Amino acid sequence: MIFLSTYENKIDSKGRISVPAPFRATLEANQQPLIITRSLTDNCLQGQGSQRINQIVDILDTMDSLSPDVQILQTLLADAHDMKMDSEGRISLPEDMLAFAELNTTVLFAGMGRLFEIWNPEAYRDRAATQRAKAKAEGLPQLVLKPNAQPPSGSGGNRES
Repeated sequence: MIFLSTYENKIDSKGRISVPAPFRATLEANQQPLIITRSLTDNCLQGQGSQRINQIVDILDTMDSLSPDVQILQTLLADAHDMKMDSEGRISLPEDMLAFAELNTTVLFAGMGRLFEIWNPEAYRDRAATQRAKAKAEGLPQLVLKPNAQPPSGSGGNRES
């Protein structure tokens, strides 16, 4: 599942927010429910399907259960909400999530690849400007893109001697 682009939507008088049609279509095509979590690093919310949440749980299963990193990821899971969209693709976010992301009348949905983020539009624009200025000043980290790259397997993969 891939989420791309940005969309701005109003919060209606009943506190509902319309999830962008392309994001809904991605979730529906992959038969995934929408799960919203609080970002661990920014004042925004993150939306993803259950497949991504399952990946996090699978990673947790491989880690030392007493490590601080596990506790951080468990905090993410504890704050997760399985959202039910109405027939028009709207969701109602809990008050504590609206407050966390400082959402008032308008929200900005930003596709981030395997998840999307829900931002206060002004906060998102400030963050995007900061990231662009940083990239301009410092350059981008070296990215190596390999066509048809496969994730590493648990067995170390097939290697020829």
